[in-house]
Formats: sequence, C-alpha cells, structure tokens
Amino acid sequence: MRERMEKVDMVAKVARKVSGWIGWAFFLDLLDGLSLTLSYMFSKTITERYPDDEKWIPFPRYRGHHFLKSNAEGKTNCVACELCSRICPCRCITVVPHEDEDGERHPQVFEIDLGRCLFCGLCEDACPADAIALGRHYEFCDHDSKTLVVGRDALMAMPGKVERGGEVVAARLSTEVGVTVTATGDGEGVDWWRHIRRR
Repeated sequence: MRERMEKVDMVAKVARKVSGWIGWAFFLDLLDGLSLTLSYMFSKTITERYPDDEKWIPFPRYRGHHFLKSNAEGKTNCVACELCSRICPCRCITVVPHEDEDGERHPQVFEIDLGRCLFCGLCEDACPADAIALGRHYEFCDHDSKTLVVGRDALMAMPGKVERGGEVVAARLSTEVGVTVTATGDGEGVDWWRHIRRR
C-alpha cells in the first residue's frame, strides 16, 4: 500500500511540474498576442475612404450579388431544371420553366429574393449548365424589401466575377440617380494589405 502511495505522489509531482511549464508556455503566448495588439493600438490607423474616394474590389472567390451567364447569342445558359431552387436552404429562388417552339427549356420566371438569401453558393454548385454564379457586386441594399426581389433580366445585366481582386481603387460617390459608387481611373488598385503592419 505504501509503495502505491509513493507512486501516486511521484506522478502528482511530475504532473505539477509539467502543468507549470505548460502554463508558462501559454502565458508567454498570451503576452506575445497582447504585444501585437498593443503595437496596433499605438500605430497609425488605416482607414479606407469608402464611399467618397475609394472602393474595394472583392476577391474572385467573393460571393456577392447573383448573376446569370449567357451564351454568345445573348440567351441565358439556364435550362430551367429548378435544381437551384430545390437546393436553396432559404427557398429564395423561384424558377418557372417554359419550353419554346424548338423544344428548348428556358426560365419564363427566374427570381431571387436577396433579402432572404444566405449567399451560401449552393445554387452555383448545383447548376448543371453553369448558368448561375455569385459575383462581385456588393452594393445592393434598399429601404424596401420588394426591390430586393431581382428578376431574370436584371440578373443577366449584373457584373460577373473579377479576375483579380482584393484591391482598393479610386472611386466617386454619385447621388444623381440613386446612390452609386463608381470606380474612376484605369482600374489599377492598391493592395490594402501592404498598409497593415507585419512583425
């Protein structure tokens, strides 16, 4: 019995020593993180002057406003299979199929309620015809939820994905017809990550 108690005491001592070193290691990591936070607190701030002077161009993987892809003839690639509306978790896509005189299926009604959409990208993944995708447009808020229901023609007019993104470009705020922020200049932007301090 005494031998057993000695073994238990020895294991407890080792556990205390190890836990002490582990505690110090985590404490040092905490100090390291806090030093980084404090260095940002006392450094110069980086402010993007949106929407007055600058606008952010999202990365190609960004999931913004939906858009419908079209072929060379200007017709939509959508074959109205309704897979996008069936896989949508919030049921915000409405597709009504129509068959023309040539026997080809196209959507008679294709609407997306952006007020309900999660922008998860499942509709893009499910589409067998590669007709729908989530693009780069992110400025589409409104006071009326009825205007967030977007039809087929508006979806075909939306801008697609960018080839290169993650940059800040010069922009101009316009309030002549609605409120829009348009990019000005040649479109070459500044990589805003380079302004952030690194250790």
